[in-house]
Amino acid sequence: MSEKTYQVLVSRVQRKINSPRAQSEHCAEIQRQPEDSTDDWARMLAELGTVENVTMTPLDDDGELVRVRWNPEESMS
Repeated sequence: MSEKTYQVLVSRVQRKINSPRAQSEHCAEIQRQPEDSTDDWARMLAELGTVENVTMTPLDDDGELVRVRWNPEESMS
């Protein structure tokens, strides 16, 4: 596991979460790609799980497709 591959994964997920559609829906589906190491993926999900007002729902049995939802109103209070 290298920091570089982890940063590539995080950047890709951030782009998805910051897309106009995801921002308007307060929801994004993220999926582990073949080039993502399982350790990087698990670390990224663990870190996302520590963010306030974020919920993650696995959409498959492997935890490789995950719906991320956030509530901006709650985070501002």
